[in-house]
Amino acid sequence: MRNDDALLEKLVRRADEEDCEAPLPITLMIGGVILTGALLPRDEWLRQHMSLLSEKDTLTEFAKDFAKDMLRHEPETTHIHLTWTRIVTGGPTVPIDDHGLLRVPLSEVGAWTIGDLNPIG
Repeated sequence: MRNDDALLEKLVRRADEEDCEAPLPITLMIGGVILTGALLPRDEWLRQHMSLLSEKDTLTEFAKDFAKDMLRHEPETTHIHLTWTRIVTGGPTVPIDDHGLLRVPLSEVGAWTIGDLNPIG
């Protein structure tokens, strides 16, 4: 399924193609859930996941497969990659995990805005 939001797709493509010095804060609505975090280039998102996987002895081989995927170029921009991702609730935001790394199909994004709804710190 293709996302109809050409502007979001263009933003994600630019983030994937350019080496961003600082991740861009972004907030997404996905299926009624609000997520806030920062847009991360695909290759950096994969590098961080590979690093996390390599820390676990039982996942070393899987980490190597992940590294191979890093070298493969996806012809279309189909996913948005986030870091520091948190779920926005009526109270405090809930972190996805310690790293907040999340990959979301663009086709699932119902609404978005530049900016973080609840800055860290």
